[in-house]
Amino acid sequence: MPLNFSIVEQFASEYQGAMRDKTLLRHDRYNMLSALRERLYQAMRDYETFEAELSSMAKSIEQAKTYEELAGYHQRSVAGVRNYFLEEQAIVDVHDLFGYIRDAITARILSLVEQEMERDGLGPPPVEYAWIGLGSEGRNEQTFVTDQDNMIIYDESNGRAIAEAPNSYYAEFAGRVVERLDAVGFTKCKGGIMPSNEKWRGSTADWEQKIRETLFEDKKTLELLDLIILSDARHIYGAGRLHETFLQRFYTLLKENGAVMKELARSAVLMPTALGFFGKFKVEGEGENKGKFNIKLHGWAPLVMSVRALALAEGFYETNTLKRIRRLREMNIIKREVEEELVDAYLLFVKFRVMNQIEQPEASANHINPDVLDAEEAGRLRKGMRVVESFQKYINEILLFGQPF
Repeated sequence: MPLNFSIVEQFASEYQGAMRDKTLLRHDRYNMLSALRERLYQAMRDYETFEAELSSMAKSIEQAKTYEELAGYHQRSVAGVRNYFLEEQAIVDVHDLFGYIRDAITARILSLVEQEMERDGLGPPPVEYAWIGLGSEGRNEQTFVTDQDNMIIYDESNGRAIAEAPNSYYAEFAGRVVERLDAVGFTKCKGGIMPSNEKWRGSTADWEQKIRETLFEDKKTLELLDLIILSDARHIYGAGRLHETFLQRFYTLLKENGAVMKELARSAVLMPTALGFFGKFKVEGEGENKGKFNIKLHGWAPLVMSVRALALAEGFYETNTLKRIRRLREMNIIKREVEEELVDAYLLFVKFRVMNQIEQPEASANHINPDVLDAEEAGRLRKGMRVVESFQKYINEILLFGQPF
């Protein structure tokens, strides 16, 4: 039985006539409320069983000795979340559950690789480090399909004699972790956003230098897309203070460069939705996805990018899109009705992606054929895309042609 408020809504719908009957005796009223109690009790019991199983899996992950065990736990978690979603239809729970399990698996892999490094004569980590999630992992918005998007920040050397030790150690360390993550089911990032790539690892000083060179020295050490990716950084394992230090410096330096901030906003507002003239969906004209549109590229991404751009302009660290939206409303940057519309659009876009991942896992999970949509589904998608376009116009006005940064 789903653990949501529909239990109460269904009960009220079934008994609304009787609930208005002013002639009901006390035992009739008691029997009605007892029926509601039984429904609630069953739902709560099912929920408690689910949470107990989840907690047990987390403990097993923490104690796992092999990567094969961890791969098994990941496969089980994907199946479990799938069943949960099909019953609950709760996108936020999908994000939360995958974040909880995959963070635990990542942490255990890092711990096991540390042990490997010592066993192979390379010693323990020479300085503290932080493993950081980026992309959907950083925003805590993972779904059934995932890949690696990570970076490493490590502490400064304790002396000049070991100045090269941290970099060489973490180069080897990161390479091993990337392979182990891939082995348990976290596919390697096709774009190379992994700390096995030197670009995505470094000391706190290295990272500040990369950002300064990009923002103020025009050295293109990092691209604009890299800065966007860094704005979704979330601490997963290791020394949290290194992550906090990085965020403080990153946001401070970013805020000082008005041109880059405007470019970040411009890249968001220029992302088109799939909505064409007269409300028709713009579809691909050729290729394997001919006649379909990409809901991720032309719905979800413009929304996420636009919310991120406004959050960056306001200078707060939250990475999750829904929490960014809430924070913008709490700061009176957007109105409550805008918050509700953006949340509804986000959940709708992700729900389509998730259902595609479940129903056709071998196909492109992001492409939708508008011809198979019923009138209600098509209408909701059109409304969601109009919400995104309206929000983009708002950002365009206040960030690009309105008040300066």
